[in-house]
Amino acid sequence: MSDKIKERSKALYTQEKLNRKFSLLRTSLAIAIGVLLSIIIILVVSDDPAASIKFLVIGPILNYNNFCGLLTMWIPIVITGLAVCIMFSANQFNLFGEGAFFFGGVVATMVALSTNMITGIHAVICIIAAAIVCGLIGVIPAVMKYKLGASEMVGSMLLNYACMNLGLFIISYFFRDPSAGTVVSEKIPKTAKIPTLLPHSDVHMGIIVAVVLVILAYIFMYHTRWGYEIRLVGQNEKFAKYAGVNIGFVLIGSQIIGGALSGAAGAMEVLGSYSRFSWTTLTGHGWDGVTLGILANRNPKYIPLAALFLAYLRKGADLMSMKTGMQTDFISVIQAVILVFLLAEQFLSKYKQKKTDELSKYLEIAEKGGATIG
Repeated sequence: MSDKIKERSKALYTQEKLNRKFSLLRTSLAIAIGVLLSIIIILVVSDDPAASIKFLVIGPILNYNNFCGLLTMWIPIVITGLAVCIMFSANQFNLFGEGAFFFGGVVATMVALSTNMITGIHAVICIIAAAIVCGLIGVIPAVMKYKLGASEMVGSMLLNYACMNLGLFIISYFFRDPSAGTVVSEKIPKTAKIPTLLPHSDVHMGIIVAVVLVILAYIFMYHTRWGYEIRLVGQNEKFAKYAGVNIGFVLIGSQIIGGALSGAAGAMEVLGSYSRFSWTTLTGHGWDGVTLGILANRNPKYIPLAALFLAYLRKGADLMSMKTGMQTDFISVIQAVILVFLLAEQFLSKYKQKKTDELSKYLEIAEKGGATIG
């Protein structure tokens, strides 16, 4: 009997390995199809396809400035990716990351212009304030879902535009620079700016914060009781409730964390890369976070790599646009294509079923004592 138990354990472990390999294969093929499609579009549309492909593929690493720009672009989307990752792990398709990122920048600007503090502490207080405010706002779609059964996706999308318009109102009527010809805030004090990390670049200390947050998010999700409860609710809410998990606490808590992280990301982007608040519309970082959450399969440890791929693609497209005049709009199309393949349940489903059937046969033989699973 003990040998059969060992064989079954090995079989279950093999099934887990198969699922991981299948997920990696799906993701790799989806990315490959997206990249191939981008090259085809360039060949058809661009006046200089060779130069366009060159800047898209190797442009971000051609020189120091380009590489620093890549790192700067990587910082905010890593953090929004973590935010979405935690919310998605609780099976909450919450899209508030977009509005939280925008409003986090607004809150950071408000605190920076309204307070006087020493360098270093000033920026930290601005970021914490943005995280707290956006985390509290993130409660709204969570409570609507838990108490009223309202879709968190619809509620969070509407909340995005409410935060954007409220943020623009605050900047326009209380913190606007009257000498500027557009709707921008007054200049952010130097004491509230995040110090740069690399010389002659915009790469700031936020990159260290992003790395630390990745580590903390992974530990939280896979090595704490709260993280386990979030994943359990995401996998089977009914079973989690039967096991004694407080569903409301998990749903609301996960979205508070997601909103706080997105707000902090927006604050760091403004304080690290801008001299004043100048956004007039949603920035798209929240949608990038959704892409990363799906690419990383809701696992925080894969977020940095997924973010690097997306930042590399964006930076390459920007360089291509500057050097050859090729429009960058097709990158959004590529991003959508990748998501479609990752979300399509039938994509490679026959291949997975074939491998699962083969494993089941091995398990059946092993239980009869006629084979050993390696």
